[in-house]
Amino acid sequence: MGEQLKHFYEFSNFRIDPEARVLLHDGKVAPLTPKLFDTLLALVERNGKVVTKDELIKFVWPDTFVEEGNLTQNISMLRKLLGESPDDPQYIETVPRRGYRFVADVKEVAEEGLDAVIQQLPKSESLNEQKHRASLIAAPPLSKVRRHKQGALLFSATLMIVIAGAAFGLRKLIGLNRPTAPLTAMTVIRLTHTGKAARAAISPDGKYVAHVIEESGKQSLWLRQVATSSEIQIVPPDEVAYIGITFSPDGNFIYYVRGQQRDLREGSFGDRGTLFKTPTLGKTEQKLLTDIDGHITLSPDGNWLAFVRQYPNRGKSALMVAKADGAEERELATRKFPDNFLPGGPAWSPDSKIIACTTNNFTSDRPYRGVVGISVTDGAEKPIGSKHWYGATRRLAWLTDGSGILVIGAEYSRGLNQIWRLSYPGNEAQRVVNDLNDYSDLSLTADSGTLAAVRADRLVNIWVAPDGDASRAKSITAGAGREDGIRGLTWTPDGRILYRSMAGDVPQLWIMGADGTGGKQLSVDGPEHFDPAVSPDGRYIVWSSSPTGRRHILRMDMDGGNLKQLTNGSNEWQPEYTPDGKWLVYAAMGFSLWKMPTDGGAPAQLTDGLSWRPAIAPDGKWIAFNRLDEASGQWRIAVIPFGGGPPHKVFDVPSSSLYRAIRWTPDGRGVAYPVTQGRVSNLWSQPLDGSPPSQLTDFKDQLIFDFAWSRDGRQIAFSRGVINSDVVLISNFR
Repeated sequence: MGEQLKHFYEFSNFRIDPEARVLLHDGKVAPLTPKLFDTLLALVERNGKVVTKDELIKFVWPDTFVEEGNLTQNISMLRKLLGESPDDPQYIETVPRRGYRFVADVKEVAEEGLDAVIQQLPKSESLNEQKHRASLIAAPPLSKVRRHKQGALLFSATLMIVIAGAAFGLRKLIGLNRPTAPLTAMTVIRLTHTGKAARAAISPDGKYVAHVIEESGKQSLWLRQVATSSEIQIVPPDEVAYIGITFSPDGNFIYYVRGQQRDLREGSFGDRGTLFKTPTLGKTEQKLLTDIDGHITLSPDGNWLAFVRQYPNRGKSALMVAKADGAEERELATRKFPDNFLPGGPAWSPDSKIIACTTNNFTSDRPYRGVVGISVTDGAEKPIGSKHWYGATRRLAWLTDGSGILVIGAEYSRGLNQIWRLSYPGNEAQRVVNDLNDYSDLSLTADSGTLAAVRADRLVNIWVAPDGDASRAKSITAGAGREDGIRGLTWTPDGRILYRSMAGDVPQLWIMGADGTGGKQLSVDGPEHFDPAVSPDGRYIVWSSSPTGRRHILRMDMDGGNLKQLTNGSNEWQPEYTPDGKWLVYAAMGFSLWKMPTDGGAPAQLTDGLSWRPAIAPDGKWIAFNRLDEASGQWRIAVIPFGGGPPHKVFDVPSSSLYRAIRWTPDGRGVAYPVTQGRVSNLWSQPLDGSPPSQLTDFKDQLIFDFAWSRDGRQIAFSRGVINSDVVLISNFR
C-alpha cells in the first residue's frame, strides 16, 4: 500500500506545509511565529472569502482574550514578510469594517513520493468546509483503493481510517485538540481610558480601585468606584512617583510608597521612596517609613507589613518587616548582590506563614528571576516552583485559598511582562494572559474573583532625522504593537540601519535602508537578541544573545552567515567596536566593563564599580558609560580612558537609568543622552570639558528609547514612541 499523501498550499513562490507548520519561500524556510502562521493559514484556507476579524481572533487566539490591535499587527507583519503594500495588495486585502481576504490564487498540492495531485482551491467554501475537505484530500483516491488486492474489505477499513484521520485533522486545524483552559471564560474590562495610568490596587471587596494618573510630569492618586465609574482625587498632582499602592485588609486605609520622579522609559536600579498611609477617602496622610524599595505587603490581619530594602553600597538586599504603624522594623532575611531580592513587591501568604519575594539569580548557569518563600518564623528561604523569568519580574499576589501566586514576569530579557499563575505547593506555571500587551501592576480582591492590573502597550518605531535636523524627522517603520530599536539601534558604514525589533513574539535583529525599505530579518527565532553593533569595515555584526543559556557575544557576517560565539564568561552584554576595529568593549554581569581583541584573546577588566552601557569616543581614547553612585543609588554618566582606571569625569545628569542610551556626539567633544520630562523626550549633550549641557532636539511628543548617529554624522536614527497604559479589571481568570 502506498504512503499517505501530504498536502500543501501554494501561491506565487510560497508553499505552506500545514503539518510541519512551515512557510517556504523559493524553497527556503521563511521565519514565522506560531501566531503569524495561524493567521496566514486561516486566510489561505479560505482563499477568496472574507474572514471576519472575530473569526480570525477566535482561530488564532482560541483560549485567550486579545484586542483587535494584535490581529492588526499580525496582518502588518505578514504583509511585510510577503513583500506587499496594504495600498496594493497582492495577497491580503483589507475589507473595511469587516475583516481580511486572501486574494492570490492558491493551489492545493497532495504528494505521494514523486506523484502529485494539484487542485485549485475554490473561493466560496466556508472555513470549516475547507478545513474538512483539506483533511480528506490526504486520503488515496478511491479508484486506487478499489484496485487494491485486498478488495472491498480493505477499502472499508481504509475509509474508516480516512474518516478518523479527517476528524483528527479537523480537530487539529480548528484547535479542538488543544487543552481546555479556564481562560475561555475570562473577561477583561478597561476601567480607565486616559492612557496615563501608572499604578493600581483594588479594594478587598472589589468596590474601589485606587490608581495613579501621570500627566504633565506630575502624578496624582485617585479613587474610583467600580460600579458607578465616579472617582475622586485623594492626593493632588506633584512632581513625584508612586511606586506601589496597597489597600489594608479591612479596606479602610490605602498604603502607598512615593518617591522621586523616575524615567518613564526604563527602571532605575531600585525604586526607592517613603511609605504613607491615608484613609480610603483621603484628606490626610501619615508618614510611616523611609527608604522603601518597591511595593509593600500587609499581613492578613493587617498588623504587620513587609518590604524590600536595597543596600547597593553594602552589596546586599533585605526583606524587612515592621508593624503596620512603622514601629519595630527589622530584617527578616538578606541576599547578596547580584542575587538580590527584587523591589517589585513581596506578598504575604493567606495563612500568614510565608512571604513570597522575587529574586535575581545571576550566579546560576543561566541567569533568571524566580520566586522564593521566606518563613515568617525564622527567615528560612525555599524556592516556589521552578519557573524562571529572564526579564523584569514584578508584583506578586497570593490567591486567597493559598493554592497559588500571581506573578508579573517576562519570559526573556526586556520582553513583554505577562501575568502568570504559580501553583503552591507544586511546580505548575500557567499564563493568565497571553497577548501583546505589557503589564506593570496587579492586585486581587479578597476572594480572588477580580484582578486589577495596569496594562500598557508600547507603540515604538524608528525615525530618521536628515542632516541631524530633528524637526524633519520621519517615521520609517510603522504598525501597532511594535517595539523597534529598544535596546538595539545602529548604522552600518554603507548607510543602512541595524535594529532590534519586537514586532513578533521574540526580539529579533533586522536591517533596512535609511528610508525604511529593503527590510530583512537577520536573526532566527529562538534566543532573545540585543545590542547589535557593526564593525568599522562593515564585514561583521556582533550582538548579545543566549543560545547556550548564559548570555554571550556572538558574531556573524553582514549577510547573517558564519555564526560564531566570541565570549564564554559570566554573561556578556552591549558589545561596541573601537573605531579601528581591533577591540570590543562590553558589559559583563556583575556590572563591570571589559575589553577583548576582536580576533580573540583574553579579556581585560576596565571598571570595578557597577557599570553599564559603554560608548566609545570617535577617536577611541575614551569610554563613556552609566555608573551607579552607591551613596545615592543614582546612575550617572562616567568617562574613563580606554585603558581603564578611575573616572576622568562623572556627570550628574537627569533621567537616571541603568539602560539610559549614551552616544558620543560626532565631533567627539561630548556625550549625548535623552532626558524625559512630562512624557516627552529630547536629546541633550554634555561637553567633556564640564561646561553646562545643551538641548539638541525640540520634540513636542513621544519618548526616546534609543538613538544613533550615522557614520558620517549627518543623520540621526531614533527609537521613538509612546507608552499608553490603563487600568483593566480581569475576572473569571482561574
